[in-house]
Amino acid sequence: MSRMRSSVALAGCLLSCALAGRADALSSDVADASLHASPAIPRIVLPQPSGSVAAGGDCNDTDAEVYPGHAEIVGNGYDDDCDGLADEDANDNPSGDVSDADGDGFTLAIGDCNDHSILIYPGAVEIADYIDDDCDGLADEDAADNPSNDSADHDGDHVIMAPDAIFASGFETP
Repeated sequence: MSRMRSSVALAGCLLSCALAGRADALSSDVADASLHASPAIPRIVLPQPSGSVAAGGDCNDTDAEVYPGHAEIVGNGYDDDCDGLADEDANDNPSGDVSDADGDGFTLAIGDCNDHSILIYPGAVEIADYIDDDCDGLADEDAADNPSNDSADHDGDHVIMAPDAIFASGFETP
């Protein structure tokens, strides 16, 4: 019995230390387990990172009118809904527009997600600018195409660039 209590106490200490003294983040199951040597599996309730919001995947965190789930505005030359396509129809059929308004060599019909910037096109180098530069639907992913873990909402639309708040916290990895 004392061996079990020691194990539970050690586990409690490790969890507390890992949470940097955040004992209030541990559920009552952990307290019960350490007080009564209960075989209950401890659950950890992690606080959300400061500044994070529930939704994620913003492909343009400089424009509050661009985020996943936003209605695609056909004819504006932008990817409004962060799916990597600009001006697709209601059934997600790609645009048939073969003009190249920005002169980058890519049209909406072949995958340009922003026909107003010569720096944004399929295969462009992704830079840390809060915008999807390479038309894959993600902003500021790294060289290995891992999504950004930026948990700040830079444009006030309540959508962060990280896929979700858990990913932004670093507890979930690609």
